[in-house]
Amino acid sequence: MNPILMTLLIVAALCLFTYSMAKRILPLTRMQPEVRWDRPMQRLKQMTAYAIGQKRFFHRFEFTHGLAHVLIFWGFLVVGINTIHLIGRGYAIHWSLPLLGDTFLALAYAALKDLFVILVMIGTLIALARRLFLRPARMTIGWEPNLILLWIFAMMALDTLYAGTLFIRYPDLYEIKAAFLGVWCRSLLIEAGWGNNPETVNMLYAIGYWGHVVMVLTFLNYLPYGKHFHVITSLPNVFFKALKPKGALAKQDLESEDAIYGVSQLEEMPFKRAVDMYTCTECGRCEANCPAHISEKPLSPKRLIMDLRNHLKKRTPDMCHVAIDTLKARIAGAKPAEETPEGEIVVGELVKDDVLWSCTTCGNCITNCPTLIEHVDHIVDMRRYLVQVEGRTPGELTPVFKNFENMSNPWGLASNARADWFESLGVKTPAENPDFEYLLYVGCAGSFDNRNKKVATTLVKLLQTANVNFACLGNDESCCGETVRRLGNEYLAQAMMEANVSLWKDTGVKKIITACPHCFNTFKNEYEQFGGDFTYIHHTEMIQALLGSGKLNPKPGLNGNGPVVYHDACYLGRYNNIFEAPRKILSRMQTALTDVVTPEREKRTSFCCGAGGGRMWMEEHIGERINKLRCDQLLETGARTLLTACPYCLIMLEDAIKDKEREDEIKVMDIAELVKTAITAP
Repeated sequence: MNPILMTLLIVAALCLFTYSMAKRILPLTRMQPEVRWDRPMQRLKQMTAYAIGQKRFFHRFEFTHGLAHVLIFWGFLVVGINTIHLIGRGYAIHWSLPLLGDTFLALAYAALKDLFVILVMIGTLIALARRLFLRPARMTIGWEPNLILLWIFAMMALDTLYAGTLFIRYPDLYEIKAAFLGVWCRSLLIEAGWGNNPETVNMLYAIGYWGHVVMVLTFLNYLPYGKHFHVITSLPNVFFKALKPKGALAKQDLESEDAIYGVSQLEEMPFKRAVDMYTCTECGRCEANCPAHISEKPLSPKRLIMDLRNHLKKRTPDMCHVAIDTLKARIAGAKPAEETPEGEIVVGELVKDDVLWSCTTCGNCITNCPTLIEHVDHIVDMRRYLVQVEGRTPGELTPVFKNFENMSNPWGLASNARADWFESLGVKTPAENPDFEYLLYVGCAGSFDNRNKKVATTLVKLLQTANVNFACLGNDESCCGETVRRLGNEYLAQAMMEANVSLWKDTGVKKIITACPHCFNTFKNEYEQFGGDFTYIHHTEMIQALLGSGKLNPKPGLNGNGPVVYHDACYLGRYNNIFEAPRKILSRMQTALTDVVTPEREKRTSFCCGAGGGRMWMEEHIGERINKLRCDQLLETGARTLLTACPYCLIMLEDAIKDKEREDEIKVMDIAELVKTAITAP
């Protein structure tokens, strides 16, 4: 017990920690404000699941490493209570937190604490061995993480040494009945002959006690300066996670006088982006699952966030200086200096154009990030700057944007040709069928791409077979705006979306069916930003419902497809959780199918086809083709029919099969086509 020394340590540690945290927080005040504390109960729920519960660490591919991290994290929480005890005992030798005195709860905690000390030590050894010997390519390997792991191990060892010597000095302590690790350490010290010498015991006691306290306070003050800052920031980062639908992009306010048309520097970013940067653990899960990185494109989601974080640290002194001056002016009642940020442009300099254009916006990075960093929002906002401010895009996108603007489709085909494909099918427009229940939104691919016209025709025939009351807009239909929005042309996207919502309301639309996950995602998750409060249904959901109700009845005897494999489209599965509808369709068709096989990457771990994020309209000049990689993964199952429920995936997978010159032996089909074949089978 040494109250003076303990007070000096605590005051010094807290002052330094406050200073360090101020350096990290003040730059956030120079960034864009954003409401990230609404719906607090929902935010607390997700924080409990992902930050405290460590939900994303229990991954089937990396369970052991994830478990090691979870043990270390939970162990810190449990052992942290004992650290509070140790600090309090600098003032009163037997001080304990309320309810943890001579009570049964104290015994339960003593046993639990000792258990977690062991588990933390095991977890640190597993993590250290993994870094030293296995060295996964996705992880940033360096001295800092290894030192931190050894530091944590040492803190646990010193806690155990303190407990052992404490029980030698005070053998009648109540907690000794349950503190099995401390009792074991006491026995070890006595057997070694060190427990019988009071001077030695006191020296070891001081080493264990003060060593643990000093190491904890030192660790606390180191955190804001290294990658382990995520120990502090992961909780707020998860709490501040956007509550918008997973597949939605934020709407830019383009009418405001202070409108920001894209992000080019730190001061233009919402403050949550800085918390993302601070929270990156450099684990590389995003990188290991990124189709762009795997196919050797310039993009690494991990490196993107790390580069931005390093830039933020470099800019911290300047941003802090401006923040303090602004605060002083407000306190004095004076008008703050005109806010004209002089920050460095990061787009094109720190973050190269090729990095941004490599992204397929598949969402694998977000889904796999244990701390819920929002990589795609970073990328799309910087694309918005490139397109709307700089006018700088890959050459092949210039005619694409022009086609969207003039003809409302990427091919630049005449908009009055949208209805040509269904002239002979008896499909009616809303004017011809004013009492329609569903609007079938065909989309650009279904209207203009020859292969997807066949899918649209098949879907129409299925709906007609099931006597579904539907209509198509025909030549009045326009593009949904999804592609141009993800390519960064927010202005054009908003114009398209507003026009569609206005037309649908005027037409009396209530329910919309579409076969395109990209259209579906945009309708369901983004059109509400423009008043588009309609019911949106993907064609897999509709077909499943029709099969379930008996309005469609597959017949046995479907042959010639061989083993069938289903590919989960990113915007249908990962973004909108539609996994079961296509699988229930296949389940209902078991009598008609030879065999259904499963790829290793399926559902949330599915691999992108390479067309998302506007990549459909850009050439792959660098690295391998993503569609080839995905095709190879599907063919590894032995499948002879590749199924999808997305027009982009259909095009990309067929192209990959053609490149392999295997189109005679491998079929690529939309799931609607398979159902139609089964229904018309003899």
